[in-house]
Amino acid sequence: MQEREEPVPKLLVTATYGYDNASRAAMPFYVAKGAKESGIDVGIVLALDATALVKPDVRKHVQPHGQPPLEELFQFAVDHRIPIYV
Repeated sequence: MQEREEPVPKLLVTATYGYDNASRAAMPFYVAKGAKESGIDVGIVLALDATALVKPDVRKHVQPHGQPPLEELFQFAVDHRIPIYV
């Protein structure tokens, strides 16, 4: 009898806020980090004002309240090969 593999849960998180609202800008990256750490296959879509977050000079100024800095969350996504779609 062959064992059936359980499908891996998938999540695509959409970001639309830019640097002018740090907490909302970082939240999709924070959610993606938690999903990845939980074994969920995750990706991030940057749309509208969030597209500016791919620029390091913009990212370094995003310091959300109650979350790690966006630069740290972004680096986690890169290190763990979380796809980021712009």
